Amino acid sequence: MNCKFLISIAFLLIWMANLSGQTFTPESVPNTKIQNNSYISDPSNILDEATYNQINSELTFLEDSIGSEVALVMLPSIGEAVPKDFAYKLFNLWGIGKSGSDNGLLILFVLDQKRVEFETGNGLESILPDAICKRIITNELIPSFKNEAYGEGLLKGINAISSIIQNPENAVEYEKKENKGEGGFFLELYGYLTAFVNGIILLLLGRSFKKDETPYNKYHTLKKYNITPLAFIFPIPFLGILWFVRKEMKKWRNTPPQEPNGVKLSKEQENRSNNYLNSGQSKEAELGVAEYDVWVGEGAEPTILRYVKSPKSYIKCPSCKFQTEKLTNSSTIRAATYSNTGEELQRFTCLHCGNQREQINTIPKKVRSSSGGSGGGRSGGSWGGGRSSGGGAGGSW
Repeated sequence: MNCKFLISIAFLLIWMANLSGQTFTPESVPNTKIQNNSYISDPSNILDEATYNQINSELTFLEDSIGSEVALVMLPSIGEAVPKDFAYKLFNLWGIGKSGSDNGLLILFVLDQKRVEFETGNGLESILPDAICKRIITNELIPSFKNEAYGEGLLKGINAISSIIQNPENAVEYEKKENKGEGGFFLELYGYLTAFVNGIILLLLGRSFKKDETPYNKYHTLKKYNITPLAFIFPIPFLGILWFVRKEMKKWRNTPPQEPNGVKLSKEQENRSNNYLNSGQSKEAELGVAEYDVWVGEGAEPTILRYVKSPKSYIKCPSCKFQTEKLTNSSTIRAATYSNTGEELQRFTCLHCGNQREQINTIPKKVRSSSGGSGGGRSGGSWGGGRSSGGGAGGSW
């Protein structure tokens, strides 16, 4: 009897260790929004049920009232992956936020790395700039996380986020509240930080003025350093730098590229440039994925330069290689249960070459169904197809 009892205990401990030590990839994280319209994916049950339901109710209210989609992902481990990269991939894999408005937010919690990341959609960065995200993480989440009060910290943080999303003016009030009584210190810190960041930005921008770089490469070097959020946080001097950067980008985009034979090139007018594009380039321009500048000169082959816009929900087609493929349909082949995984069939269609393909994805086992709170009676659902360009912030404890 004692032997059987010890064996049972051993199996139980092994099972618990495997559960708590499971390593996730972006593709293997349970998408509970599809499974049961829950905004929280917590496959290892890090949150207690009461906190889970309370947070889920708040996130449900946010989408129902404002339209913003906020996902909370609680994971025991992502292995050696970098949390920021993981959050960016997961955000765009799920498409959190509404397509076009990109008003999504992903909160990624990684237990073994003691790290939390906020990944913001493109349309939410003006409401939740990186500095506000960092402040919420530092002031609301981290103190509770250090005491292993994860639910408490998340509730505080999500309450702050909800308040700001519902009324962006609350971001100003939030900053005032945090700075109250410490104005002198933070003003001095702000000055040092402004000078430091200003120096870094100017150093990075200096790369765009190397003589051996083409105007096209200089343009993209400047575009890569997106300092727009900093202009809201550090208006002096970043508004001036932002104006300068945009002026330089416009200049480099309108600077003729070098032609091997020395022919002087001029930019073709927009309404005539489509005559030089192939069908794939024309389709990318039509979908808003990219813009094309066409430079022509007497006796010279046209030079066509591609400028990427928002990729939206289009991906690169494996057949024609243009970014014109779209997910057109998804259906459940076999629903997931609490004991078995399911399967989902996704259908993709290229809007350029017409190529169609199917992909079968595994739907992870159900981990928990939401109950109570606002949004009762809702079942099924999916994220809205939003995108992120990498905005947000992170913190460790």
